[in-house]
Amino acid sequence: MNYTVIVPFYNEEKNISSFNDGLINNIKKIENKDRKFEIVYVDDGSQDKTFEELKKLNGNACDTLVVKHSSNLSQSAALNTGISQSKNDNLIIMDGDLQNDSEDLVKMVEEYEKGCDMIIGWRKNRKDNFFLRTVPSIIANYIVRLFSKSKIHDHGCAFKIVKKNTIDDLTNWGDFHRLLAARLANNGYEVKEIEITHKQRVHGTSNYGFERILKVIIDLFYLKFFKNYKRQSIYFFGLFSFFSFLLSGVFFVYMIILKYNYDTSFIQTPLPLLVIFLIMIGLIFLFIGILAQLIINQGNDNKSKRSNIQEKIYFEKK
Repeated sequence: MNYTVIVPFYNEEKNISSFNDGLINNIKKIENKDRKFEIVYVDDGSQDKTFEELKKLNGNACDTLVVKHSSNLSQSAALNTGISQSKNDNLIIMDGDLQNDSEDLVKMVEEYEKGCDMIIGWRKNRKDNFFLRTVPSIIANYIVRLFSKSKIHDHGCAFKIVKKNTIDDLTNWGDFHRLLAARLANNGYEVKEIEITHKQRVHGTSNYGFERILKVIIDLFYLKFFKNYKRQSIYFFGLFSFFSFLLSGVFFVYMIILKYNYDTSFIQTPLPLLVIFLIMIGLIFLFIGILAQLIINQGNDNKSKRSNIQEKIYFEKK
């Protein structure tokens, strides 16, 4: 198996050298003639010297591509860039803040090669602020397990190995990195987890907190109703449209029965207004569904045309 290691960075200048050294040392332990590695580092518009530090990796003991975004987009955008630039069929995703221990790479790869579509780390003993990061993570993971088919303990763990062909336009929308395991599980892929080491952050700061719970809830709603492989947006809104038309038909028939069987005038009941209202609601839902599908299709058509890459540097293995 061949692997591409994808690591996004944002303002991590003090962590670059140590992270790269640790990663290279552990790649050397498992690389052989049947298992090759490449690295893609993505600087997501850092405002410090992250990109300057990445450019110093010339002479890396592994094929390395360094990519710089023109501005800070998001962790998911950086990962999407890394995926689009990767050459291999298996992706290893890590954080560049040194909280993921590259020593775990060996057992992650060995477990992945036993057979699964994705393996994700479980930070069972987290080294983060309990109230600002651990508690929100516990709540968010509980909500994800409640509303998805995933049984993973730690959906937010960045350390993952996944088959590249499982990630497509129906998987990598929004902040896809946060719920990738749940999205793949929902689509029938086999997802495993393995306990990994989690380290205390030494340099830099995290930008995550309780707001991630709201983002998870929104993503779950979107996952459940809008972005399921089996139900496109037009079908979701079309279902509401169908029931609106159906109810309008039922009330119309009831109105006719009252008129001709019980001599009840149309104006004596609110049924005519209700029928018209339901027909209008049905039309609105139908047009929303069509419009939403057109927007999604147009977005997918234009996706490959957009590029946020400002600079790329390739270092061949030495």
